[in-house]
Amino acid sequence: MEFGLKDLFYIIGIVVSAVISFLGTRHRLKEYIRDKNDLLKDEINSLKLKLQEQKSRDDLQQQVIDQIGKQMDELIPKLVEEVKHKKEKK
Repeated sequence: MEFGLKDLFYIIGIVVSAVISFLGTRHRLKEYIRDKNDLLKDEINSLKLKLQEQKSRDDLQQQVIDQIGKQMDELIPKLVEEVKHKKEKK
């Protein structure tokens, strides 16, 4: 088998196109990964902020529940005492 100048150009063309497509794909993959990484970082930060807001709301709700519980601890014995007092008057 003889390789002519024409065959040599075909082989070189194939090799060059393979290298160019490899480098182009590699560059596009790097861009895709970088963009995806940035997008995921933004989503994670957004979720962290939402989580922090939820924790703040939960803390406030817990404070309100605790205050109501303290008030109930004081008011229920007074209420029971008043009911007993009214029953005694009747």
